[in-house]
Amino acid sequence: MIRVVLTAILLATPRAWAAGTIPRAPVEQDTSDERYANDLDGGDKHKRLFAARVLLRRTAEAARVGNRTTVDIQVMEARQRLSDFDRLIAPKCLRLLNTANIARPCAKMLGLLETANAVDALEDLAASDAGFCTRRAARWALKRIGSEQ
Repeated sequence: MIRVVLTAILLATPRAWAAGTIPRAPVEQDTSDERYANDLDGGDKHKRLFAARVLLRRTAEAARVGNRTTVDIQVMEARQRLSDFDRLIAPKCLRLLNTANIARPCAKMLGLLETANAVDALEDLAASDAGFCTRRAARWALKRIGSEQ
């Protein structure tokens, strides 16, 4: 008897199907380079580290595409993006190179951007008592900057 009642209840209940994502969410997430550059010198260390990682990934991609020898639209866009990163990121990374959790990604970004005025700060970082990986990133950036001069 109980089985019949439970089966009737289960069959009588309406089924809800997922309709998918909301087509026009009220707030779109800002993933621009400017937003991450502003987060780079923000107060929250977690947002700062996430912004440094995102900007490092974007800088590495732009450097990889921008250093190609062919001249097509993708290479020109990547070179323009590198110049934007040089204007947005390089001064902040120079200022924040002694910050503990973003020193390594900043050193790598300065190396990828081949920022010549970062040589003194990177030499200080390479000679400091920072972690091994941070010193290695600073030495790599110095080597990359030195090979372009």
